[in-house]
Amino acid sequence: MVVMGAKSATFACPVAAHEIGLLFPPDFVLVVQCPMSIKEFLTRVPALQGASPEVMERLAKAATTRTVEHGHYLWHSGDVPVALTVVRTGLVKIVKLAQHGRKTICGLFGAPDTVGDAPALHGNPYPADAIVATPEVQRVDIPRNLLLTCAAEEPQLGLSLARSVQQKLNTLMAKIDVLSAGSVEARLATVLIQLDERFGDEFDDGTIRVPVALSRQELADLVSTSFETAIRAMTKWEREGIVETTATGFTIRNRAGLRHAAGCD
Repeated sequence: MVVMGAKSATFACPVAAHEIGLLFPPDFVLVVQCPMSIKEFLTRVPALQGASPEVMERLAKAATTRTVEHGHYLWHSGDVPVALTVVRTGLVKIVKLAQHGRKTICGLFGAPDTVGDAPALHGNPYPADAIVATPEVQRVDIPRNLLLTCAAEEPQLGLSLARSVQQKLNTLMAKIDVLSAGSVEARLATVLIQLDERFGDEFDDGTIRVPVALSRQELADLVSTSFETAIRAMTKWEREGIVETTATGFTIRNRAGLRHAAGCD
């Protein structure tokens, strides 16, 4: 595929260098985009750090990749894991059904996070649902038995997997911080601050862009409140110039104001 502009062209691999030279003049700007291989992607996954090139090659060859659309499940609560799942693109939410049928989002995970580490390593059923929160998610699944064999052969890989499980426990503790923050506004502000810390990009004008698109219902599920209450809080902050939401995420325009709402001052 070739995407062309007035003074530039973008190629998707493969493309031969001599073909580029024949097609365009020397002053043309050429950008060649090559998709990352599964092996290269897996080398960037924190949970797999320490694996030797040989083991990484074995994991990459055995891994399967699948695209799942928005709202679809990666797994349901009670399913027994057969693989360790890595998020290659998109965002996955872990959802637990609470009392009275209310859903609670226990965590959000994006690339290159692993999801469901503890159940996958121990072989226990998943304790919650995993649902696609973005238009689509590309998942990479590494067979559980192979992963355990490789971890036994290479202690550094086993240590990285253990650290990843610990990180997921830290995520759960962060969820407890949210639910113990007090008022709904404080809980919601705490969630937005946590998303800022994980996914935010700060610009020269001081605003922070967080490319995590969440519906009002998902925000409500994150802080265990009603849809209407979440709307009131977000509308109030937008009116005060603290937070602005868009179709692709949200922008923090007043971090100090958000931290004040969270009780961080």
